[in-house]
Amino acid sequence: MSRALIAGAVLGAGLVTGGILIQSGAWHEADASTASPRLLDQVVARVSRFYVDSIPVDELYRRAAFGAVKEIEDPYSVLLTPERVGRLRASTTGRYAGIGVELDLRDGFVTVVAPLLGTPADSAGITPGVRVASIDGRSTYGLSMDEIEQALRGPVGSTIRLTIERGDSTPTLTLRRRMIELHPVQHSEVLPVGIGYVELATFSQQAAAEVRRAVESLRARGARSLILDLRKNPGGLLEQGIAVADLFLDSRQRIASTRGRTADANHDFADETPQLWRGMPIVALVDSGTASAAEIVAGALQDNDRAVVIGSPTYGKGSAQTLLTLLDGHALELTTARWFTPRGRAIERDSTKGGITPDVVVRSPETQPPPPGARGARGAPNQASLRADVVVARAMQLLSGVTSPDELRKRAPRSP
Repeated sequence: MSRALIAGAVLGAGLVTGGILIQSGAWHEADASTASPRLLDQVVARVSRFYVDSIPVDELYRRAAFGAVKEIEDPYSVLLTPERVGRLRASTTGRYAGIGVELDLRDGFVTVVAPLLGTPADSAGITPGVRVASIDGRSTYGLSMDEIEQALRGPVGSTIRLTIERGDSTPTLTLRRRMIELHPVQHSEVLPVGIGYVELATFSQQAAAEVRRAVESLRARGARSLILDLRKNPGGLLEQGIAVADLFLDSRQRIASTRGRTADANHDFADETPQLWRGMPIVALVDSGTASAAEIVAGALQDNDRAVVIGSPTYGKGSAQTLLTLLDGHALELTTARWFTPRGRAIERDSTKGGITPDVVVRSPETQPPPPGARGARGAPNQASLRADVVVARAMQLLSGVTSPDELRKRAPRSP
C-alpha cells in the first residue's frame, strides 16, 4: 500500500493548529517483526507476576509500546491511539478546534513557527520565534509534542493560558479556543504597474485550486507579474504543496525529494503538468514563519529559477514522517526521511544549515503585539499597508518593468 507521509509539520502541532503536512491515500501496513523480544517478554512476565498491583499482560505490552517510541527521543515520532488517529484524519480537512498556532520543538523548548491569520493566536499577537514557557501553568520544557497537544486541546469556547517568552518579558495570554477554518488564499489583488499579489496562508485542502483561481483572476484584471506571499505560512498538506509548485513549473522539473535509510523512504517529486503561466515573472516572499510545505514550494521555485525569493531565512522544518497502521486502530508516526530541494539542499535546520535562504534578504521590522481586542498583527492587507511593507516594496521594485523570469533573475542572481 502507499505511504502516508508527513513532511515537516509536527503531528501534535498539526492536530492542534492545522499545520500538518500529510499525503492523502491509504496508510502503510507495518510488517510484524519476527525477532523474539526476549528482554521485553521477561520484563512483562516478571511485572505481571511480581508487581504489587495487578496489571493485565495486554496493558503492560501496550504501555511498553508507547514507552519504546518515547525512548527514541524524536519529538515527531509518536504512537497514536485510535482516537488520535481519528482526530488526525479530521485535521487534514482544514477545520478543527484550537487556537491556530503552529508549534515546534527547538532545543527542548516549545517554539512558535507561525500563527494562522485571523485565529485566536494571531489576535493575541503571538509571533514566530517566541517560546511557549507554560500552558495553564504547566512548564513545557522537556515535553513531547504529544504531551503538548494534550495540554492545548479542549472544547470550543474554553480558555487556555499561555506564558510566552518575548525578549525579556514573559506575559501570560488567555486565549479562547474556537473552531478554526483554514482558507488557503487569504488575500489577492492587483498592485500598481500590473503586479499581482497572492497571500497563501496555509496548504490545507483546495490550496492549489484557490491559488490557480486567484492568479487567473489577477491576470484577467491586468496582472502580468506575481508576488506569492508565503510569509508566516506554517505548511499543510504535502500533496497541496506539490500541486502549488506544479502550477508554476514545467513537466518533469523536480520539486523536492526525500532521503532516508530504506529504499521506500527515498522519493523524488516532479512536476507532472505543463506550467500555466509561462513567462510570468514571480517573486516569492518568505520569513522565519515559512515552514514545511511552504519551504518545499519556495525551494522548488528558487532552485528551478522560476522565482526570486525575497525576505528572511525560513524556519527549516524538513523531516518526513510516515504513518504506519497497527493493530486495533492504532498508528505509528515515525520519522523516516528528510526533505531536500531540487538542488539537494537540506530543508531541516541544524546549527549550520537548513531552511531556504532568500536571494534577496529583506527583514521586516519586528511587529508589536496589538492592543487587547484588536485584530491580529498580520491583519487583512490593503493597498496602503502592502506598499508600506518593506518586503513587498522590494519585490515591487524588482518586478517593475520586468517582462520575463530570466530578466528578473538577472536583477537578483540565485542564492548560492
